[in-house]
Amino acid sequence: MLKSADDIFRAAGVEKRRVGSCEECRSSKHRCTKTRPSCRRCILRHLPCVYPSKPDKQQEREASTQPASSVASSTAAAAGLTSTTTAQPLDVGQWTNPALLRAFGVNIESLCSDTLPKDHGLRLRLVNAFFDRSHHLRCVSFVHPPSFMQSLESASIAEDYGEPLLYAMCALGARHIYFDATLALDGPDRDSLPSIVPGQAWAERARKEILGEMHAPTVQNLMAGALLCEYGLREDQHALVFIMLAFLHRAIRLLSLDAPRPLPSLCTTAHMMQREVENRIVWACFLIDSLAANGVEKNMCWKDNVPNIPLPCSDDCFNTSQVPSTPHYLSQIEDSAMHTVIADLDLAALLVVVVRLRTKVMQLIRVADPNMHIWEPSSEFVKIIDQLMALYNNLPERYYLTDANLYVLQDKGMLGAVFALHLFIHAVIFDLTRISLAGFSFPLAPAFKHAPSEFRAHCQSLCRFHASRVSDIIRTGINFSPNAFDDLFCPDATIESTKVQIIYAATVDQSPQTLQVTRDNIITNLNFLLSIHNRGKEAPTQFIRTIIPLCHLFGFQDIAERYQETLGLSIPIDPAEVTGSSDVHHLSASASFRRGRLQLQELQSKTGGKAITSGNDVKSPLIQATQSIFYEEPIDKGGSNDYANSLPLLRPGYPPFEVSPELLSQTLAQRNSLQVMPPADGMVQSGGLLQPSVDDYIKTADEMSTFLTWGMPDMPQWINLADQMPPG
Repeated sequence: MLKSADDIFRAAGVEKRRVGSCEECRSSKHRCTKTRPSCRRCILRHLPCVYPSKPDKQQEREASTQPASSVASSTAAAAGLTSTTTAQPLDVGQWTNPALLRAFGVNIESLCSDTLPKDHGLRLRLVNAFFDRSHHLRCVSFVHPPSFMQSLESASIAEDYGEPLLYAMCALGARHIYFDATLALDGPDRDSLPSIVPGQAWAERARKEILGEMHAPTVQNLMAGALLCEYGLREDQHALVFIMLAFLHRAIRLLSLDAPRPLPSLCTTAHMMQREVENRIVWACFLIDSLAANGVEKNMCWKDNVPNIPLPCSDDCFNTSQVPSTPHYLSQIEDSAMHTVIADLDLAALLVVVVRLRTKVMQLIRVADPNMHIWEPSSEFVKIIDQLMALYNNLPERYYLTDANLYVLQDKGMLGAVFALHLFIHAVIFDLTRISLAGFSFPLAPAFKHAPSEFRAHCQSLCRFHASRVSDIIRTGINFSPNAFDDLFCPDATIESTKVQIIYAATVDQSPQTLQVTRDNIITNLNFLLSIHNRGKEAPTQFIRTIIPLCHLFGFQDIAERYQETLGLSIPIDPAEVTGSSDVHHLSASASFRRGRLQLQELQSKTGGKAITSGNDVKSPLIQATQSIFYEEPIDKGGSNDYANSLPLLRPGYPPFEVSPELLSQTLAQRNSLQVMPPADGMVQSGGLLQPSVDDYIKTADEMSTFLTWGMPDMPQWINLADQMPPG
């Protein structure tokens, strides 16, 4: 019985009270609480708490019958919490390098164990890293910081919040600490690091405990589950996240958290705060599910319906346990209150609104309805643009990316979330309007056949404007802090922004000014993608593989050759990310669902099981190259008289960020060596060939529309990346 009690306390990360005071209390003649690993007095005074090293008889019996290295693992195994993958043996010499110790400031080996470190200061550092870097990302700000820190100090976390939540938070915190430290390492020191990432075993332990109790879900387990989804996406565990989201949705339904519920008759502040925590859990799961589904209805847990509960209140009210004044509902904002309510919303609520609009955009462009009059003010297309511009123009000033705000946002731990908010807004706008450009042949694109030329030109300008703003945001963040790009959406927005700018400069506006700005932005975006350090060693190269072929084919060959030479990339680019058929719902190869399905296929092939296939996933692209939708088509203005007045505003009414003139013209790599591409009617000096015209580039974009639209399919047979002249 004594051993069982010890195991329970040890599994919770604490030890039960024992006989004997710590050395600090004994020397000062103070009463000691005798709790392990630190007593209350030492915790409050930040003193080293050391107990006399005299083992009791039970510890002596355990040491004599069991190796010391297996004590923690045997406890976890008894509870069914051990990882299915054996931890890699760590060479002591790999962590004793002085450069590593200086960079990490902590023994990283202690973060790779199955149990949390007993050192209170180290636990506090892990939790603070979570609050500073992950707390506001993707609406996972459902942990009440004051209450949580009080429980952490009083060693009552296991009772108040549950062990899985603490393990999940510390896993995310350890990941931030680890990758921040690697930035300070030289190449040889970085290459010498083991492949294991600190915190993996903690996340695995939390997952097993949650799923082991899935028959009786609790609010605490839902909180931990949402954090594990965020962790799983960072570790490319897409199949796990896809399944975990379904569990979270079902648990929320069982607990009735996504529907209005009356508060107790004698409602206290504690009851109000608990209800706010529950609301925030629902919105976090809703947002993560929306991003993972990417607009595919079959993959969404929440389809056309949205939770009928208030949006997250302001953080000031939440952190100070104040009752919010006026609740806001997503359904009301979508219907009529977008222009008036946005200024009153806080960061978490704004993220929910913009991600909901992104889901609508991804659903709309997948609808093949050539008879839709998308240019009419009453169309869903224009309504979404109006809502996006209302959100953009009415954004609260505290979230502007100004120099003064950046330091405040960083101090509050909101920097990464606010940068993600801006990237989401811009990306959703150009995700919708990019179908007006050649090559982006989503099912809705043929609706532009009969659209007025003014409307198409407006959508093209709107698309390019917001795609270019992404590059400006990247410059602002790079010059301030790498923490600005903590959200996983940053590289996705950058890649799509680059594709849009390249096609626009080649097929719409080949003026020297536009070409030079585009070149600067391409270099900025490529350098940013290559600087991403927390997604695996191969991730930066994979990120730019989509961009290099476009640079070759649309007039930026010198940029492509420079980066290929630097990275040692071969030509043609390896088409590893082949897009699939309608079985995968028109998702690009980088989408979470497709990556999860691929991971499952690889796992089944290794274990000898029958792999799940999507039919002709590799045989043929989804959309065949078609004739350009812009050639020789009559324009039907549909009886509208004044298109300019009915169109949404092109530019916002405020500067979303402050960028100095020299920063706007600055590039991150050898700008002087890049010359402006001559106009379409000019001559290329080497070889005397005519520069491709706009029509040539439009035909080229249409020929490779599957590449632009869905990801990395088979390219047309005529494409030769070594030859920058397309046919025609």
